Amino acid sequence: MLRYFLRNAILVVALNFTVKGIYLLVVERSVQNLLPEGEYGLYFSLFNLSLLFQLLADLGLQQYNNRQLSQHRQLLTKYFPYFLGLKLLLFGSFLLALLLGGSLLRYDQGTMGLLAIVGLNLGLNSLLLFLRTNLSGLGFYRLDSWVSVVDKLLMLLFIGGLILFAPDYLTVRRFALAQTLAWLLACLLLLRLLWPRLPQLRPRWRFSISWSLLRQAAPYALVVLLMTAYTRIDAVMIERLLPDGQLQADHYAAAYRLLDAANMGGFLLAGLLLPMFARLLGQGEAVGPLLGLAVPLALVAAACISIPLMLLAKPTAQALYHFADARTGLILAWLIPSFIAVCGNYVYGSLCTAAGELKRMNQIFAVGALLNLVGNLLVLSNYGAVGCAAITTLTQSSITIALVVLAHRRLDLSGHQLSWWRLSVFLVLYTASAWALEQWLPLTWWLKLIVLGGWGLILAFGLRLLSLRQLSALFSKE
Repeated sequence: MLRYFLRNAILVVALNFTVKGIYLLVVERSVQNLLPEGEYGLYFSLFNLSLLFQLLADLGLQQYNNRQLSQHRQLLTKYFPYFLGLKLLLFGSFLLALLLGGSLLRYDQGTMGLLAIVGLNLGLNSLLLFLRTNLSGLGFYRLDSWVSVVDKLLMLLFIGGLILFAPDYLTVRRFALAQTLAWLLACLLLLRLLWPRLPQLRPRWRFSISWSLLRQAAPYALVVLLMTAYTRIDAVMIERLLPDGQLQADHYAAAYRLLDAANMGGFLLAGLLLPMFARLLGQGEAVGPLLGLAVPLALVAAACISIPLMLLAKPTAQALYHFADARTGLILAWLIPSFIAVCGNYVYGSLCTAAGELKRMNQIFAVGALLNLVGNLLVLSNYGAVGCAAITTLTQSSITIALVVLAHRRLDLSGHQLSWWRLSVFLVLYTASAWALEQWLPLTWWLKLIVLGGWGLILAFGLRLLSLRQLSALFSKE
């Protein structure tokens, strides 16, 4: 399992950093630079508002299906048609609720049209993620890794071509419609891949079965709702509550794009870990070895990305965005350290989900959502988007610490699998030494990013958080 995890983790991270990294940092960044200032900020706010409602398009079915299939793979053919039927019904309720929410927020007619397109996109994305859980739940991790980049490959083709050959034709609405087409084609591809493993792909409805699935998925739905609330509500609050909300949301979106780009590997790592943890627990095997490999890999990688970006936030933002100013750099500097906590959250959240600790996870996430909401209300008027970025990092760090404590207490995990003192020493030494190197090195900002990231890896191997012998042994095993 360790060898399988490592090989697939490297594949999924490499694929997504290559394809999605180019999409986010080249194509989508260019879209924001080409659009009038504030227009992308409005889109970003609508996108985050839609994410708050997206729970209604899934109600926990994705996470529940992933866990159940990992432990009982024979259930796919029996329940897939009912899952598919439920997803179609839930999509309608999601879109209706989203448009009602938009009208209550008093968006104008043009904005409501854009909101409808964004809602359609997230409905298709929800279906795509659900279909992918069937691949990973059946153990097709490598195939799922390749499928995970299809939508962004299509967006590179559609929007990248538009930027290169007809940039004046680009509008925020056409950008959103290109996403619609990309997600639709990706869903059709996934249905084709699942076809040989299913007796039928037609959706079915039976009240007793549908109600049973919804009831069992309900705890997962609450997890998703609370996680979305404390990660996505800040953009909506910035755009709606500040006098210059669209402009500040534009700067927040610019910084958040780098967090999203870094976050790709962590999100997909969680999708890889959840079925693996679930399978180990279902078979009564120890999760300690997999956890002991996943945590250092995730946190070291996150630190090697976050800390250099934090120290070089201002020149990075100014190089990427023509509208960037000191505020953009400050938002990024406060926001990007949250990625370290997010990666810890992904690993331990996947473990706790696989172990069925949903009630206690929901309690943690509820406190986190409240902390985020109150914190944003306290800082928004005085510090704007910069304050929201700081609250995000505080919230994510608090939640991750709580999940670590929960997992080790409830699953009785022995401490020797993880060298927490080495992780702490690494973070302190790396931050201090990276700051000194950034001040001392006479290099351009992008060379400094590379050098500081490489220095973090050297330090991690020096402190034996990562072991070349262990990694090479895992790759050499058959």
